[in-house]
Amino acid sequence: MPPKSHALAPSVLGVLFILATGGAWAWFNISPKQFPVSYHFNPRPDIPGWTFSPDPISEQARDILSTTNLFNGFYTNASGARITAFMGTWDANNPKQMGVVGHTPDVCWVGAGWEPVSGGHPDKINVRFGTNSIPFEARTFLTPDKRSRELTSWCTLVSGQVFAEEGRFELSDDAKAKVGAARRASGSRHSLRSKLTKSILERIPGTGAKQFVRFSTSSGGDPEASFALLQDFGAKWLELQVSHPGN
Repeated sequence: MPPKSHALAPSVLGVLFILATGGAWAWFNISPKQFPVSYHFNPRPDIPGWTFSPDPISEQARDILSTTNLFNGFYTNASGARITAFMGTWDANNPKQMGVVGHTPDVCWVGAGWEPVSGGHPDKINVRFGTNSIPFEARTFLTPDKRSRELTSWCTLVSGQVFAEEGRFELSDDAKAKVGAARRASGSRHSLRSKLTKSILERIPGTGAKQFVRFSTSSGGDPEASFALLQDFGAKWLELQVSHPGN
């Protein structure tokens, strides 16, 4: 017969598991944090001065994204500017919804070989929608073939709240000693951990509706002009719906 302490171990572990899962549920559901406003984006396919070309997403990609509520394509204007635009919306309590918080360009693009570089611009693009100003992340990436740079802006809404990223793609001391894919993967994991920690501390339930919006353009030789272009484009492409859940 095993010692009593060993016999009790499974029961103790079971109790600890129940306490942990129950505590996590209570953290998000008992007296949940009340937000004064809730946001939702709607894309505008037709923008004066721009021509939209849809870029259909493959069935395989839609299965991975776990939603059919997708908008993807690019806009061009008479000046030769080209802006790619993507939006995905995931309904609340969708059991297959992707963890949008963890799939920003800092994770997905970097994992595909894109390299974040200094773009000579702020880390945020504040896009104005009437009296509301919404912060979008701003990052310049070097393409995998190292031939061009893309200024990319994105915003994540979780349960109607802007999920602003406080920490950028950063490398730990251990990651700095690595090279290539290993270096990028380490940085992406660090970024993902920071995002998940933020969602827990701010009590933003992951079961709520989610939206991810991204638009980007070639930074060329004038990052300030590219930054201003995206700022203006965002306000024209997106319609912001604002609701007040407490009213």
